[in-house]
Amino acid sequence: MNPEIALLVSAAREGNREAFSQLVTLHQKVAGSVAYGILSDTHLAADAVQDSYVKAWRGLAGLREDSRFPSWFLQIVRTRSLDLLRHRKRKAPETVEVDEALDAADTLEPSQVLEQKERGEEIRRILGELPGEYREVLLLKHDQNRSYRDIARLLGLTVKGVESKLFRARQLLAKKLKSLDGPDGGSS
Repeated sequence: MNPEIALLVSAAREGNREAFSQLVTLHQKVAGSVAYGILSDTHLAADAVQDSYVKAWRGLAGLREDSRFPSWFLQIVRTRSLDLLRHRKRKAPETVEVDEALDAADTLEPSQVLEQKERGEEIRRILGELPGEYREVLLLKHDQNRSYRDIARLLGLTVKGVESKLFRARQLLAKKLKSLDGPDGGSS
């Protein structure tokens, strides 16, 4: 455990907003990945993380061990994300950011841009179909480039547990991608 985190938590518990701000900065990226792994929506994930910071600030007094802050906080993020997922009436349609579209248009033919956009949407949809525990571990490993040890610490698992979940997540993802590509391995 990083002793700096325990010191920051202790200071934040005493009302030091700057210390809490540093905790936010340290955990922002992983919290976003966890929320996105559950929600598959950037804006909802940002809302979940923001709500989680407020809840963490208010609940710091209840944290028994300062060193447990990362896993405690990520549990708050998971819970809030699942709440938002349950209460979401319908998913807003995916949109392509203007900058992304312009960048792609500069280097690719229009048919290639459309094909990449469709493939990206298919992969996002498949990731969204994976159970949250598998999405979460995939995003932490491949999006955040976290080590097995870091993921284990963040999610409250053993390293073997992370390896197992990651193996299963990759199997599920490969199976779904293969069925998407069709029996001949090419796009259908």
